[in-house]
Amino acid sequence: MMKYSLCIMKWWMELLVLWLFIFPNNGFAQREIKPCQQEPAFIRTLGYDPLWTALSTSEKTYIGISLIAFEKKTGQSTPSAQTPKMDIYQHPSWKTAGYLSTISFDQLGNAYTVPAPLISMLYNQTEKLNTIYKIDAINGEMNEWVNLPFVAKPSSHNPYGLLGINYDCQDHFLVASTVAGSDRYNERGVIYMINPRNKKTIDSITNFDAMGLGFALDESRKKRLYYGSTRTGNIFSVVVNAKGKMEKKTIRKELSLEGYGPRGDDKARKIKFSGNQLLVSGTAFNYNLQAASEKPETLYTFIWLAKEKKWGLINYN
Repeated sequence: MMKYSLCIMKWWMELLVLWLFIFPNNGFAQREIKPCQQEPAFIRTLGYDPLWTALSTSEKTYIGISLIAFEKKTGQSTPSAQTPKMDIYQHPSWKTAGYLSTISFDQLGNAYTVPAPLISMLYNQTEKLNTIYKIDAINGEMNEWVNLPFVAKPSSHNPYGLLGINYDCQDHFLVASTVAGSDRYNERGVIYMINPRNKKTIDSITNFDAMGLGFALDESRKKRLYYGSTRTGNIFSVVVNAKGKMEKKTIRKELSLEGYGPRGDDKARKIKFSGNQLLVSGTAFNYNLQAASEKPETLYTFIWLAKEKKWGLINYN
């Protein structure tokens, strides 16, 4: 019995050492929420392998969204950045909204996306820049899903509306951010928390221009919305409760991209968590229309330092 007890104690000590190594000071590292996104059923219906396809809004010669089918390579389970494209498919409805930007999936495989004018307003209607579009997981058809209000209309000083969108896999809400009506002197942006079941706005943060959006658990195991400013390199977060309400008193600055990377003035275009790492795609943003090729992105990788209670930069490329 004594030998058995010593073995149990040794096992617990090894587990404790491992825990302290991963989470110094017995702190809980900020980390991702378990993904829930499902593949859209229409991909298989079209005869493609979902593992070797990707929905993209970055194809230079295609307006809207494209489904990219990659060549399968022996020894690889999924495509890499160097994998050749085999085919490009577009449903007729995918280009009706003009150029589009970020795509986010829900637990049923439905895809949500937002408009983003490119170079000019020729293909994007000003009155639709605050419209969220949804691609049905079953038939692949894209339709207007919800039209968010304009605080002020986009103008030549700022031609943008919605910039960010993301799906909450813990409590199943959709968050979207718009900068419509903001200008050099006035920050009129809004972050909306939306209930996908009835399309109603649950809560909002006003007078803040945000682009990158992401959900994760903080060091206290509370769900937070992380959002990046389009005016500075700062990334903030706010606790979001199970009912989709953003607890404004909990807003805090997480980190800043200022001074990092090849440009030193990047803004967070995308915010994503992988385990306990925070991945930020940074790019220049100046409220004007530019070709995507003129806005190179840098991927920043941060890790939560529990002892110092702050984010530490691992690398960028």
